[in-house]
Amino acid sequence: MALTTEELESLKRYLRVDEIDDADLEQFYNRAKVYIKNEVGPIDETNGDMKEQYDQACALLVQHWNDNREVSRIGNNSYEIPHSFDSIARQLRYCYPAGDMT
Repeated sequence: MALTTEELESLKRYLRVDEIDDADLEQFYNRAKVYIKNEVGPIDETNGDMKEQYDQACALLVQHWNDNREVSRIGNNSYEIPHSFDSIARQLRYCYPAGDMT
């Protein structure tokens, strides 16, 4: 699912990038959505609070993946996903009622 122009511009502002290709940014974002759904399970995008946290988690992953494109880096743990993502993922997993979610 493609990002809307507004969502794409919001993500660019969050990342503070202009030079990244829109197609690359959308690809990172779509991969982040899949990653998070695999990590926490279904996301109820009709729940405003859950949707905001989901969008934030996607943005964090996109930023992390954009900043850490190298295969490996010796003596640097920057490839670890930030703690803030883990915190949001935990909240998405446990703070919202389970049910029929998309």
